[in-house]
Amino acid sequence: MPGDRFRLLLLYANYTDRLSYYDDWFDAFSAWPSFAVDGFDIVRDGRQDELRNKLAASDGVVLLHSTNGDTTVYLDNYARVLAERRIPLLSFVGNEVNLPGSPIAAKRATFSVIRPEWVATQLLQEAGEFLFGDVTRGVVAIPHALNPDIYRGSKPSNERPIDIGTRVARYLAHLGDDDRNRIVDFFRDNGAAFGLTTDISDARFDRAGWVAFLGDCKGTVATEAGSWFIERDDATVNAIRDYVRGQTGGIIISNDSPLRILGHRLPWWLRASMRKALSFGVVRHEALVNERLSYQDIHDRFFADRPRPAVHGKCISSRHFDAIGTHTCQIMFRGRFNDILEADRHYIALADDFSNIDDVLCRFRDRDFRDMVARSAYEHILAGHTYAHRMRQVAGLLGC
Repeated sequence: MPGDRFRLLLLYANYTDRLSYYDDWFDAFSAWPSFAVDGFDIVRDGRQDELRNKLAASDGVVLLHSTNGDTTVYLDNYARVLAERRIPLLSFVGNEVNLPGSPIAAKRATFSVIRPEWVATQLLQEAGEFLFGDVTRGVVAIPHALNPDIYRGSKPSNERPIDIGTRVARYLAHLGDDDRNRIVDFFRDNGAAFGLTTDISDARFDRAGWVAFLGDCKGTVATEAGSWFIERDDATVNAIRDYVRGQTGGIIISNDSPLRILGHRLPWWLRASMRKALSFGVVRHEALVNERLSYQDIHDRFFADRPRPAVHGKCISSRHFDAIGTHTCQIMFRGRFNDILEADRHYIALADDFSNIDDVLCRFRDRDFRDMVARSAYEHILAGHTYAHRMRQVAGLLGC
């Protein structure tokens, strides 16, 4: 009705506070003035009738990345109800890479049941269409964005105690892509020799902690997210899993074991204790076995003879926008970054063989140049790539 807000049903999965972009997307939808948002947590099962009633009272429905990023188990409980809807549905996708225990095939199977009007990919348009074009009525590229209300620079760069800092999960050998690991390892292992104060690990923060940490860093290092190799059927990652099981003795708890759901319900301190207990011994978890794999061995066996494909899964990530919001200068391998970021204007471009490292660090140590790069990136993103810009795009799709 004219003048009324669009009644939007927003589905999400509340099982972690260590993926800050989950919070940013939820907040963006909740704050958008043309949406009257009704949130529905799919982790709480057994509410199919409640969802059916909410769908009947809504004008449209959106599935956030958390509904399918790590697992589709929660979403599958409601897929049939969503398939009965009479309103448009847009689904975002989390983890658009082939991961052991979080397969692309499972997302595709769930979408085949739900049949979204749109799948919102964070990848380049052609990559999203390759992965999901046949299980939806339309694919639209909607990458992550900046939340300027949360990610803000609180200190001048010269007052920040850390030169290069990051918190990042290591990429598994299964991806056939170790760019992220190589750049992180290089600065972690060589930072002191270059006279840099570094703080690099895989210990994750919640959103507030991540903002505070970035605000203490003059710079951070990153690459495009994702992998060069993406498959609709997960054939390669499944072959790698079979190979690893054959090479590993003892009992291996798989990533897609029902125990994953139990793990989501545990507090972080207990998850950490369980992780330590399952690192060694007769019973181990697949995730921990995978972390100790030789990248070179997996690459030589499964990827060495494969040319780099024209359609790939490399993309900009929320982490890039987070750093830009806190005015933290980024040092990164050259990439497309969804054609949003420009090398040596919005980030300092490092050759992927590190051959220009001396020049990169010379420019990074120049406070004026470092601040110019951070400021240029911030102004560019603020002008066209905030969550408000993404909400306008979504609202246009939904016709409101």
